[in-house]
Amino acid sequence: MSHRFLNIILAILCVSVLAISVLVNVWQADYVKKLNEEWNRKSLESVKVALDLAALERSFGYVGFIHHFKNYVLRRKETDFIDATAAYWEANNALLNLLVAELDDKDMKQILVVQETLNEYFRNLNRAKLEFYNLPVLELDALVKVDDRSAREALISLRKNLLPSIEGQYFDTSFSNRSNGLLMAVGSSYPAFIIIAFALAISIITRRLFKRANEVNVLFDASPDAFIYSDPKGRILRTNKTVSSIFGYNQTELRNMTVEDLIEDGLKSKHQQLRKNFIKTRGSRLMLSDNTEIRGVTKAGGLVPLSIAITTTKEGVIAIVRDISQYKRLQTESTHDGLTKLLNHKAIKERLDEEVKRAKRYNRQLSVLLIDLDHFKALNDSEGHAAGDQGLLMAAEHLNAELRKHDHIGRWGGDEFLVVCPELGIEDSLELADRIRRRFASLPFPWPQQLTMSIGISSLVVSSGYSSSQNMFEEADGALYLAKELGRNRHEHYINTKRPRRVK
Repeated sequence: MSHRFLNIILAILCVSVLAISVLVNVWQADYVKKLNEEWNRKSLESVKVALDLAALERSFGYVGFIHHFKNYVLRRKETDFIDATAAYWEANNALLNLLVAELDDKDMKQILVVQETLNEYFRNLNRAKLEFYNLPVLELDALVKVDDRSAREALISLRKNLLPSIEGQYFDTSFSNRSNGLLMAVGSSYPAFIIIAFALAISIITRRLFKRANEVNVLFDASPDAFIYSDPKGRILRTNKTVSSIFGYNQTELRNMTVEDLIEDGLKSKHQQLRKNFIKTRGSRLMLSDNTEIRGVTKAGGLVPLSIAITTTKEGVIAIVRDISQYKRLQTESTHDGLTKLLNHKAIKERLDEEVKRAKRYNRQLSVLLIDLDHFKALNDSEGHAAGDQGLLMAAEHLNAELRKHDHIGRWGGDEFLVVCPELGIEDSLELADRIRRRFASLPFPWPQQLTMSIGISSLVVSSGYSSSQNMFEEADGALYLAKELGRNRHEHYINTKRPRRVK
């Protein structure tokens, strides 16, 4: 009995060991299958890296950003600047995708070389627009020229390293999955070794992923642009240090906020709806508006002008935010007179050109007022240049108070002002000029020397084939000459002149 009982026990143990071995092998086969599916995913990520590299070459190369950059240097057109900016952000997004991909150190260094060259191009683009706009083409080209040979070599190296045999890698991995799954399903003689080998591989991969994540974190926080990562409901999940420097909130405070908390009160509900619609459509875009300035609200309640590029992911939205306060200030300085804060000569001339074209296109009325301060030289001679500056400021404030919001006011030069009045005909322009002149003459001036205004007026005659901004200015100039000749402190319309030639 004891022998039979022992045989039964041994049989049960053998069956148990066999069953456990089968279960272990099945479990191992399933484990390897899942692990290899992860390798499949890595292969697909290699395809995504290739697509991102292609997007980078397309947006950065000589049919993308560099093309628009060269066009802007040659032509100085705003459309070329906007196209170059959009291409920059597309290239920047492709670079960002490559930076977070699992690449080796050599490839990462090549990507950083491309990023450095791209940023240098973009800085020179903005310098060309803000600092060197009026320079000749050859001189400007020499100032903003960028040595991009290292970037081209880096792109060639990346293409050689990342693109070859992607399809073969995918099919080889798929075949390996099926083979390994079949072998493990029927039972491997060395399951422990296989598990150990995969465990070591996972350990190596994990260490590399952690290392890459740390490198991405360093780049994330070192970026001069602010990164805001939010979920589909707008709740902020992560930000970099630049966000805190722009808005004044620390990282903990930001993680308890939504993106709408950083937007002006009047735009919060509209932005919420726009965000929901954007998540549905997916993609990337640069937030631009010709009529509305995008402004963020700081912790102290201040408003900051922003440039924002956004892109969707499966988990939410990434916004790349840039503080453009300095750009706005430089833009204002380049288009406005430093003393009166009115449009400067170049800017008011551009407005006149635009309004003449619009009026002729849509057959609308348009009038131009050329205003000169009477006895201004006598004021400078008797009271000094400080009094002259104060007189110009009083004239500018008076014009701002008397004219409509959609009228354009500019300092033409010296003590002359040019006013462009859309939708204003002959009779209305005469009435407006008379009111401006009379009310200015009645102002309480702080000097014995009284200032008055002489005004020359021109109104657009759409039926006239030769009508242009230059014609209108010359007509207003002739009318101003007549007003001066008839005794000053008066206004005259060109229709009352015979094209007199102004003599300084």
